[in-house]
Amino acid sequence: MKEHAQVVVIGGGSLGVSLLYHLSKEGWTDTLLIEKGELTSGSTWHAAGLVSNFIGNHTVAKIQQASIELYTKTLPEETGEPSPFHQCGSLRIGYSKLEEEWFRNLASRAANVPCEFNIVSKAEAQKLNPLMNFDNARIIVSTPNDGHVDPTSVVMPMSQLARANGATISRFNRVVDINPLPSGEWEVVTEKGTVRAEHVVNAAGCFAPEVGAMVGVNVPIINLEHQYLVTDPHPEIEKLDFELPVCRDSYSHAYIRQEGKGFLVGPYETWGSKPWALDGMDWAFDRELFAGDLERLLPFLERSMELTPSFSEVGVRTVVNGPITHTPDDNVLAGPQAGLRNFWNLCGSSIGIAQGALGKYMAQWMIYGETELNMASLDSRRFSGWADKNYCITKAIESYEVMYTAMGATEARPVGRAKRISPLYALLAEKGAKYGVVQGYEKPLWFATDSIRGEQPHWSRSDAHAVVAEECAAVRDNAGIIDISGAATFAVTGEDASAFLNKLSCNKLPAKDGRLSLSLFHGPNGGIMTEQSITRISADHYLLVGPIAGEHRDLHWMQTHSDGFDVTIENQTDEMGGVLLTGPKSRDILQAISTSDLSHSAFPWLSTQMIQCDSADVRAIRVSYAGELGYELHMPVWQLPSIYESLFRVGAEHGLRDFGGYAFNSLRMEKMYHAWGSEFTEEISGVEAGMGRFIDTSRDFLGVEVVREREANGGEIQLAYLAFDDDIACECYGNESVFHNGEHVGLTTGGAFGYRVGYSLAFAYITPDLVQQGIELEVQTTLGMRKAHVEIDAVYDPGNERLRS
Repeated sequence: MKEHAQVVVIGGGSLGVSLLYHLSKEGWTDTLLIEKGELTSGSTWHAAGLVSNFIGNHTVAKIQQASIELYTKTLPEETGEPSPFHQCGSLRIGYSKLEEEWFRNLASRAANVPCEFNIVSKAEAQKLNPLMNFDNARIIVSTPNDGHVDPTSVVMPMSQLARANGATISRFNRVVDINPLPSGEWEVVTEKGTVRAEHVVNAAGCFAPEVGAMVGVNVPIINLEHQYLVTDPHPEIEKLDFELPVCRDSYSHAYIRQEGKGFLVGPYETWGSKPWALDGMDWAFDRELFAGDLERLLPFLERSMELTPSFSEVGVRTVVNGPITHTPDDNVLAGPQAGLRNFWNLCGSSIGIAQGALGKYMAQWMIYGETELNMASLDSRRFSGWADKNYCITKAIESYEVMYTAMGATEARPVGRAKRISPLYALLAEKGAKYGVVQGYEKPLWFATDSIRGEQPHWSRSDAHAVVAEECAAVRDNAGIIDISGAATFAVTGEDASAFLNKLSCNKLPAKDGRLSLSLFHGPNGGIMTEQSITRISADHYLLVGPIAGEHRDLHWMQTHSDGFDVTIENQTDEMGGVLLTGPKSRDILQAISTSDLSHSAFPWLSTQMIQCDSADVRAIRVSYAGELGYELHMPVWQLPSIYESLFRVGAEHGLRDFGGYAFNSLRMEKMYHAWGSEFTEEISGVEAGMGRFIDTSRDFLGVEVVREREANGGEIQLAYLAFDDDIACECYGNESVFHNGEHVGLTTGGAFGYRVGYSLAFAYITPDLVQQGIELEVQTTLGMRKAHVEIDAVYDPGNERLRS
C-alpha cells in the first residue's frame, strides 16, 4: 500500500479502470486504484457487453463512439493484440409513428457524433439478419460499427497499460472509511493500511452508495436485477459465414445477438422489474449471481420468439441474473460531488462497457477543470437532497422498464413526481397547466384550453401549437404572466462580494446599486460554466439568478473558488419564488396593486427596486426574457400566491393570461436570447456564443487568457441565428445537422416556432465564415430537410423599443 497518492480510485470495474488508464495517459501516474475483490468482480464481469451508436443523448453518443474506437483501435495498437470487439453491427426496429419520428431525428444527430447511422429497408435488414422477422416493422436503423465485447477482455488490458504507465492497483482490499484532513486531502482507510489522497473517486458501482455514505453524501443509485440467457447452438447460425447483428426492438423489449453459434437474449421487463439490496449492500457480495427467474421474462421471451423463430427451436444453456446499477434518469453519475472538495463520482452506469471511454473525459475534468464534451447531463450534481430513496427506487424502476420505449422530445414521464414545486403549482394545475420537470422542479409548459386538452409525444410539432400561439399573442398585445420560481437563486454577501464575483464574471459587474447585468462564468480552459443575472443590491450584497439545471453545480463552482474571499454564498432557490409579468399592459397591471412609481423615468430598464405590492415588499427587476415591457417579481415563496392572485384580480380587464415554457422559449428565440444548456455549454466560450458585448477582457477573470486568445484568433465554430424559409410543421430540438450546399457544417442547439413573426427559428453552431446575413442553409429535421437562412439581428424588435417603453 502507498502512503500517499494524487488520486485514489475506489472500485475496479470498467469505469474505475478506464479512469486509471486515462489518467495515466494524461501523465497523472501517482494514482492508486483500490478494489475489494478482483477487478470486474461487481457488475462488470457478467455484463452482456453491448456497445451501440443508437443513443439519444449527444454527449453519451460521443462517449460510446469513443468507446468503440478505444476497443477497436487504441487498445489493439497499445497492446499489440487483436481487438476483442465483435463489430457485428446493430439493428433497431421501430413499429410506431413516434419511433419513426425519433429514429429520423437521431439520423440527423448521428452526423454530429459522427457515426454511421442508416435507415434501411426490410429487405436490407433481412440480408443483415436472415433469421429475424421484420414484417411488422415501420422503420429499421442499422448502425454497422456497433457490436459487443467480453468486459474482461478490455478491462484487464486497460489495467495492465495503466500499471505499465506507473499507476498502482491494490486488489482484495476494502475501503472501510474516508475522512477529510485539515490539509484539504483525504484519508482513505483500507483493510491493508491508510493512504492520503489529494483526490478520491467513487467508482464503486453497486457499492457506490456505501462509499458515498463514508463522506456523508447520498449517491442516488439503485440496483436492479437484469437477466439474459444463452442458448444451445442453432444449425442456421452454424451455417452463417458472418456474425448476426445485435437486434433491439420495442415489441419484445429485448436485445438478441449471436453468442457462439447460439443466441443471447436479454429482455428489459416493462412490468415486474426487481430492485435489489434496498437496505444496503452486503460487503461480502463479490462476483455473485442470482437464481434465474425465467417466469418473469416469459412474456418478453415469447415475443422474441415471434420475431426470431429460430430462438424457439433451441434449449437454454445458461441464465445470467446479476445486479446492474440505475440512476433516476439512467445516466451515469460523473464529476465532482456537490459540497466537497476533490471528491468525485464515476458510478451508476447501467451500460458501463458501452461507456468505457468515459474515463477519458473524467480524466480531463479532474486535470483541466473541464472536458471537451458538455457533461451537464451526466454531472452528479444534477441530483440533491430532493432525490430521496423512494424517488430513486421509483425512477430507477421506470428507467429500467422504459429502456427500449421511445420518448417524445419534450416528454416528462409522470412517475415519481412532483418532488419540487412552486407554491403556485396546484393553482396553476387547476387552470390547466401542463408541466415538465427540470432538476426535480415542476415547470409549467403550456395551459390546456377547452379545445386542446393535451399533447401526444412527438419529434415534429406539438399538438399544443395553437394554444401556445394564443399565449404568445397575449404577451405581445396585452400581458402574460409565468411562474419563474425554481430559478437557481443565490445571495452573495460580504466585504469581498464584489471582488469575488469580479473574479468569476466575464462581464463588468453593475457599477451602481439597483442595477443588473448578464454575465457568464468561464472555466480555466475558457468553457462556459454558467450564465447568471447579477443584480447589485449594494457593494457587499448581490443577487444572482441562474438556470435551475445548474443549481448545485453553480453553487459548488462558487464555493470552490471562494478561498481567500470574505464572502457568504447562500442558496435561496427553495425559499424564494417569483413571476414574470410582461407585455405592453404589464406596467398598468402592476401599478394597480403598487404604491411605488413605476414610470419609465422612475424605474428604468435593467434596474431593480423594492416595491410595495398590496401590503408586501417585493423585489421588482425591470427585465423580460420575453422581449416585452416586463417585471420580474421576486419574493418569499409564502407571499407568491397572494401577489399572483392580486395581479389577476386587476389584470383580467387588461387581458392578462398565463403562459408557459413553450411560449417563453418561442419569445426568447424571437429576441435572439441565448440559454444555458443549449447555446451556453462548457465546450465553447462566450466568444463562439456571440456574447462579445458581455465580455470585458480588459480585466482579469477566470478563463480570461483563453477568452482573449479566442477573441484574437476566432474558433472553429460560431453561433448562428437561423430563420426558416419554408413552412414544414417540425421544429428543432437540438443537435440536428446543418448543411450548406450539401456539406455538413454544424448542428443546432434548439429552436421554436416564432409566433409573433410567423416562422420557425433556431440557433446553430456552424463554421464561422457562414455566419453572414442571408447565407442559405439546410437543417435535417425529423420531417426532412428544411430551408433556412442566417439572420444577424433579432427578428423581433431588434432595437429593444418595446423593452424600453
